[in-house]
Parts: sequence; structure tokens; C-alpha cells
Amino acid sequence: MADSKTLRLLVIEDDLEDEEFLCQALIEIEENRQWCNWRTASIVHVGELSDALDCLHRDCFDAVLLNLSLPDSPALLDSFLEVNAVAQGTPIVVLADEDDENLANRLVREGAQDILLKSELDCALLARSIRYAIERQRRSSALGSSSPIDDLTGTLTREGFLSIAEHYRNLARHTSTELIFATIQIEIPEERTAEDRDLRELLLIRAGDLLRNAFPTPAIIGRLERWRFGVIVASSNETKVGNLLRQAVAQIEAAVSRGLEQAGTVTFSAAELEPEDHLEELLAADQFGMAELDPFKTVMLAD
Repeated sequence: MADSKTLRLLVIEDDLEDEEFLCQALIEIEENRQWCNWRTASIVHVGELSDALDCLHRDCFDAVLLNLSLPDSPALLDSFLEVNAVAQGTPIVVLADEDDENLANRLVREGAQDILLKSELDCALLARSIRYAIERQRRSSALGSSSPIDDLTGTLTREGFLSIAEHYRNLARHTSTELIFATIQIEIPEERTAEDRDLRELLLIRAGDLLRNAFPTPAIIGRLERWRFGVIVASSNETKVGNLLRQAVAQIEAAVSRGLEQAGTVTFSAAELEPEDHLEELLAADQFGMAELDPFKTVMLAD
């Protein structure tokens, strides 16, 4: 069990000088006892987006310090959206290289707890921002104001999906109901402009609509990551579910091909959900599938 007196921080920063400055600032905060609620800080540092996502999948943190300019992220906003999608409610404090009011407003709307300019950063400001970010997140959770519905697509959030899925699994065990679990992944070229970003958000909205039409209640649908959806449906008819998945993927493919000038891919994996299966492990490995459903079907979008 983690020590409640140790503040667990994930620092996502690829600039070596900025990393050194942050480390020194965090040490000084600890020495001056500015954490208030914690005795010490345990810091995990990564320099790439992919490593940050791996850390968030494996471990829990009290807060994330995020530099948006990462070598493996196509756009500043993407860095936040990708991290926030898997952070599962962990408060994120963004470290900005430049003052950009439009970007800052968008980050706040998307869920950033605070945005700090690196050029204005000092120990007191950093400590206060982290403390307040954690407290705001705790109050929000205590009040139950964190919606299980994804604001953009209208499907369940990852947390909401996993929670309801566990309830479904418990019911299925007692009623001998068969559950089929599928994921749908959309792969498209990186966005370069604000217009690209808006088009991609419209595609996500459309994808959510198409999946809800294909799998009405009591099926559950969630946005598990930025471009990844999950579906759980109660059915013993694997062929029927497979056909519905293929139809939904084809419709998403058509929506993407109409919305973008560049090519991409839409894929799905599906399998019967066994009682001993753990959804988090399946999502991390993504190595499940049934031959009857084409376990990993790839649809190439038109050039």
C-alpha cells in the first residue's frame, strides 16, 4: 500500500534543463516543508508521451506535471488529451513554454487543473498549484460531479465503462449469460491545424453515434482512449455480433474517408469475456479475439 504521506508525482518533461530545474524546485519545496499534507515526494520522470501513458496504465499518481512539447506528440493539445484520457481522474498541471490564451482556455475546458508558465515558475507557485489541483480533484470526486459520460462522444468514459462492465460481469456469472467484449481503434494521420483538430473531433462524435446505433442498450459503449472505443454486449450469437461490428467499422471508415483527405485505418478485436478475464489486462495487452469474428480485422481507408 502506498504511503499516504508521500506525494506521488509523474513529471512529463523532455527538456533536460527544465527537468533539472523542476527537480531542484521539488527538492526545495520538500526542504521548506511547503507540501503541507505530505512529508516527502516520490517523483517518476519520463521524457516521451508513450512512456507517460505506460506509467499511467501501470501506476497511480497524486498529480501529473505535463510539458506539452513532447518529441512523440504531434500537437500541444494532443499531449494533454492523450494523457488525460488514461489519467483516470488524476489532476494534471500543464507546464507551458509560451503564453497562449486560446490554448489555455481549451486546456481548462478539457480538464486541466492549472496551466503554469515555465518562465514564471517558482517553488511557492508550483507547490501551491499542485496542492490546489489535488484538492479540487478530491472535492469534485466527493461531490460526485465527475460524469461517467464522455463529453465529446456521449459514450461512457473509461472509468464509467470499466465500472459498469464489472457490474455486468457479476450479473453474467449468476445468470450464465455470455458476454462479448470488443474494441474499435481508429488510426488517422496526425493533426496539424486547429481545423484538423475540429474535423477529428467531429469524427469521434460520429463514431460514438454509429456505435450506439449499432449496439443499443443494454450493450455498453465507452471511449477508452482518445481514438479507442470499447463495447460489451450480452449475446451467444457470435456471428451476429461479428456482423454488427463489421457494419459499424465500415460506417466509421466511410465517415473518416469523407472527413479527411488522407488515408487511415479502422480496426477491431473481439472475444467472449470469460469470468476470470480482467478488462484492464485485456486492454493493456490487446491480444484477444475469436476466429468467428475475424479476431483482428483491419479496414484500410481509401487514399
